[in-house]
Amino acid sequence: MRLSSEFVRLPFRFDVEALAAEVLAVPEADWQPHPQGFPGNSALPLVASTGDPRNEATRGEMLPTPVLARLPYLRQVLAAFAAPVGRSRLMRLEGDAEATLHVDVNYYWLQRVRIHVPIVTQPGVRFQTGLVETFMAPGETWIFDTWRPHNVINPPDVQRIHLVVDTVGSARFWEAVAAGEAVRETSILPPSDAPVIGWDPSADPDLPFETVNHPVVMSPWELRHLSALLLEKVHESSDDDAVRRVHDSLESLARDWTALWALHADRPSGHEAYRARAEQTRAETASLTQRIQLLNMQDPVAILQSSILGVAVNPGLAKAPAAAEPAAPAPEPAAAVVPAVTPRPAKPSRPGSRLTRPVFIVSAPRSGSTLLFETLAQAPGLWTIGDESHEVIEGIPALHPAQHDWESNRLTAADADDKTVTWLEQRFVEKLRDRGGRRLADDGSSVVMLEKTPKNSLRVPFLAEAFPDARFIYLYRDPVDTLNSMIEAWRAKRFITYPDLPGWNAEQPWSLLLVPGWRDLIGLPIPAVVAEQWRRAVDVLLDDLEALPPEQWCVASYGRLVKEPQQELERLCAFLEIPWDRTLTAPLPPSRFTLTRPEPGKWRRNEAELTAVLPIVAQVSERARTVFGDEPPRSRAAAVGAAVPVAAKRPAPVAVTPSPAVAGFTSSHTASFPELLGHIKSTLLVSTYQSGRLIAFREDDGVLNTHFRAFESPMGIAFDNGRLALGTRRQIWEYRDQPAVTKRLVPEGKYDGCFLPRKTHYTGDIRVHELGYVGDELWFISTLFSCLATLDADHSFVPRWRPSFVTALSPDDRCHLNGFTIIDGAVRYVSALGETDDGEGWRDNKANGGIVIDVASGEIVTRGLSMPHSPRWYDGSLWILESGKGSLGRIDLATGAVETVAEVPGFARGLTFAGRYAFIGLSQTRESVFHGLPIMDRPERASGVWVVDITTGKTVAFLKFDGIVQEIFDVQLLPGYRYPEIGEPESDLVTSSFVLPDAALADVPERVRATT
Repeated sequence: MRLSSEFVRLPFRFDVEALAAEVLAVPEADWQPHPQGFPGNSALPLVASTGDPRNEATRGEMLPTPVLARLPYLRQVLAAFAAPVGRSRLMRLEGDAEATLHVDVNYYWLQRVRIHVPIVTQPGVRFQTGLVETFMAPGETWIFDTWRPHNVINPPDVQRIHLVVDTVGSARFWEAVAAGEAVRETSILPPSDAPVIGWDPSADPDLPFETVNHPVVMSPWELRHLSALLLEKVHESSDDDAVRRVHDSLESLARDWTALWALHADRPSGHEAYRARAEQTRAETASLTQRIQLLNMQDPVAILQSSILGVAVNPGLAKAPAAAEPAAPAPEPAAAVVPAVTPRPAKPSRPGSRLTRPVFIVSAPRSGSTLLFETLAQAPGLWTIGDESHEVIEGIPALHPAQHDWESNRLTAADADDKTVTWLEQRFVEKLRDRGGRRLADDGSSVVMLEKTPKNSLRVPFLAEAFPDARFIYLYRDPVDTLNSMIEAWRAKRFITYPDLPGWNAEQPWSLLLVPGWRDLIGLPIPAVVAEQWRRAVDVLLDDLEALPPEQWCVASYGRLVKEPQQELERLCAFLEIPWDRTLTAPLPPSRFTLTRPEPGKWRRNEAELTAVLPIVAQVSERARTVFGDEPPRSRAAAVGAAVPVAAKRPAPVAVTPSPAVAGFTSSHTASFPELLGHIKSTLLVSTYQSGRLIAFREDDGVLNTHFRAFESPMGIAFDNGRLALGTRRQIWEYRDQPAVTKRLVPEGKYDGCFLPRKTHYTGDIRVHELGYVGDELWFISTLFSCLATLDADHSFVPRWRPSFVTALSPDDRCHLNGFTIIDGAVRYVSALGETDDGEGWRDNKANGGIVIDVASGEIVTRGLSMPHSPRWYDGSLWILESGKGSLGRIDLATGAVETVAEVPGFARGLTFAGRYAFIGLSQTRESVFHGLPIMDRPERASGVWVVDITTGKTVAFLKFDGIVQEIFDVQLLPGYRYPEIGEPESDLVTSSFVLPDAALADVPERVRATT
C-alpha cells in the first residue's frame, strides 16, 4: 500500500520475550521455504486462504492454519490491531540473507498495509524503503510504504523473525497510524514509549478474519481509484504521448464500466460485457509497455494489465447455488484399474453431437503438453486424432487468422456459430482413433475426445461455446523452463506456423502461436518476442479459464508429471471421470517434439537472455503460480479424490529462476553498443551497489548479452592479466580466470574465460571504493577511514596512505576519498570530495569542494571540482569525472585547469577506456543527496553506461537501465574476453569445479577430470 512516508512506527508494543519463547517453540517441520524461493528466507503461515498453510493464494476466505491455535499470545497480538486479519505469517531471514529489492504491485497488496512486529532481531538488520533505511526494534510495531522499492538485509550469523500481518485496517487502526511516528529520512528512532501489551492467560480473542478480498466485478469507484494510482507519480523520463494515451484509455474504461454497473452491478448477466471491455483496454494499452515509468521504477501498463484488468472480473467468485447432496462413494477399485469418481452434473453437449465431454489440454507453447497428451491418451475411453489439430481447426476458413486480418489465433464465442461448429466436429470425428489405433465406428455413438494444441490457449471461449460440456486441463510448467524451450524452438525453425506472415521478418519466420498485438514485436530479438508470446497467451488463458464454472477445469503439474506420473495421471482421470488402467514409472519417455532430453538446469544455456526478459513476464508469472497453487474451488459433490482435496494432495510449486531478483533489471541500448564490444573484443563489467549486482555485458552474435551475478553492495572492480577483484560491503573478492573450466560450460566452445573465486577477505564495512593491482598487491580505498590500504593475512586492512590534512585514522569519512589511478606501477593520483578533517565535512561544500591529490608529493593538483570520481591516467593524460556536473574532463597538471571533453546525462562515476572510446558509468541523482549540484538542472538524468569518443566529445553508444538500477559505481573492461563466465560464489559451477596443480592433476583419474 502507498503511504505518505516511508516508515511509520505504531503505538503498539508487545512482550518480545514471551513472543520469542512462543515462536521458537514451534517445530522446524512447520516452517516452509519462501514462496518465491528467496535464499535464506522461510515462513510459518498463520492465516492463509482456506486455512491451508500450503496455500499461497491471496484470494479466498482467510482462515487460521493449525499452527495458530498453538500460539495464544500471537492471537492476542493479532486482535490488538482491531482490524480484519488477512494473510499473515512469521517470516524468517537467515544471517547474510536478504528479501531482495522489490515493489508490491499485486492487487491484494495495493489495498492492504503490511504490519511488522519484530520478534527476533538485532540493530544490524537494515530495512530499506525507497531511499530511507531504518531499524525496527524487537516488540515494536511498524508499517511501511510497499509501493516503493523495499528490501531487508541481515548481518551475518543473525537470524531475524518478524510477525507479518496484511490488513485493510479499520477506523481505529488508522487512528493509531495517525498517532504513530513517521520516518522519512534514514535514522534509528529511540526506543518506543508505547505501553507493552502483555500476554493475558485468560484471554482467547475471537479474531475477525478476512472473507472477501477480490471482487466478482470490480466496482467503477474502485476501478477509478486504482487507475488514478497508476499515473499519479510518473517519472520525467516517461513518454508523454504514452501517458496521455493510457490516461484517455482508462477514462474511457471507467465511463463504460460505470454504465455497465448501472445495468448489471456484479450479476452474471454482465460478466461477458465487462470482460470484453477489459480486453479492449488491454489491447489499447499493450503497445505502451516500457514507455512509461513511475517514480518507483515500475511500469504502470504492466500493473494495469495484471493488477487491475487481470482481477476486474472474477465470475468464479460469484456465489453458486446451494450444493447438491454429496454423491455416494465410488465402488472399491478392481485390481489395477483406478475408477472414476461418481459423475457430477455437467452442461449438456450439443444435441446430436458425437463428442461428449471433450477434453482440451491448454497451456503456453513448449509447456510439456505433448508429453501430457501422449500419456493421457493411453486412458481407456479416450479418443484422439493422434496429433495436434492445427489443420483441423484452421482448415475451416472462418477460423483461420487470415480471416481476422491476421490479428491472432484468438477465437471467441462469437466465432462458434452452428455451421462452423458442425463442420469442426465432423472434421474431428473423421480422424478419431482410440488408444489401439481403431477408427471410430460410423454408428452415431458418442465418445470422449482428447485434444491439445497450444493455440487453443487463445480459444477457450470458442471451445466452451462449441462444446458446452468440455473440460479443460491447464498444464502449468515453470515459466523459466518454458521460455527457454520456446527460445530453442524458434531458433531450431522446426515449429514455424506462419512462414509468410504479412509484415513479419522472413529470415526468422513466425513460430508457435500467434498472439494478439504481435505487430508490436516486429524487430525485437527472439527472447523478447518469446517473453511477450508467453505473457500474452497465459494472461488471456487465465482470464478465460477463471470465467468458466470451476467444475469445468483443473490444473496439471508438468513437474509432477515428470517425477510422479502415476499419481498425476490418476488424479487427472479422477477429475475427468474416466478410468486409468496403466502403471507408469518415472522418467516418462520424451515426447516426439522434444528438442533435447529434459535435464535440470537446461535453461542455463540461455541464462543471460532469460535474465534480461524475465521482467516482461514477472506479473503474469506470479499470477500463473497463484492459480497453480489455488485451483478453482469446487463444490463438495464435485471434489476430486473424496477424502483429500486436490490442492492438498499436490505439493506447492517451486519456482526455478536464474536469479530471484532479476525482475526489474530492464535496459535499452543503441545497436552500436554490442557492436562496439564486439569490435574491441571485450566484456564490460558494471557494479550496481544499490541493486546488488555485478553485471557483465557481452556481445553475442550481434546481440547484447546481459549476465547477472549477485553480491552485497558491489563497488570497485579491478582487473589485471586474468586477475579480477571486487569490493563489496564487508568483503573483497578475488577471482582468477580458470581456462580449463570453460570445457565444462555449454554450449562447448562459446566461452573464452571462466573467472572463479579464489579468495575473499573480510574487511568489515570500511566502505571499500576503488581497487587496483600494483604489481602483485591489491590496493584499495577505504572511504570510511579516508585512506589507501592493502591486505594481509592477519588484519582487516593495512592503511598505507592518507591525505596530509586528515589527522587521524578514524571511521568517519572525513574527505570522501573515492578513486585513484596507477602510473608506472605505483598509485599516483587520488580523488576526494573535500579538503576537510571533520567527519563527513565534505558534504558542506560538495558542489565545488572536490580535489585531486598527487600521492607521491601530497600536493593538491586541482581544486574546485564538483564531486570528482574515477581519476584515470590514459594516453598520457589525467582524466576525471565531475559527477556533480555530469562531465568527463582532462586535467592540465601544470595549471590544475580542467578541460571538459564531454557532458553526459547523469551522475558520472566509473570510467574505463578502449582506443578512442571512454566508457562512463551514470547514476540517477537523488534529491536528498545531490541537492544543489549542477547536474540537478539537467532535463534528463539517466542510469547506465555512455560511450564517448574522446577525440570529438560525442556520444557513440549508450546503455540505459529502465528498471530498478538507479546507481552504479564502477565500470571495467575485460580486454580480450568476448564471452567469459563469472562464477557466483554459491553456484553449482563453483561448488563442483576443482583446479589443481599439474603435478597433482596427474594423479586424478581421466574420468574424474572429464566431469569436474
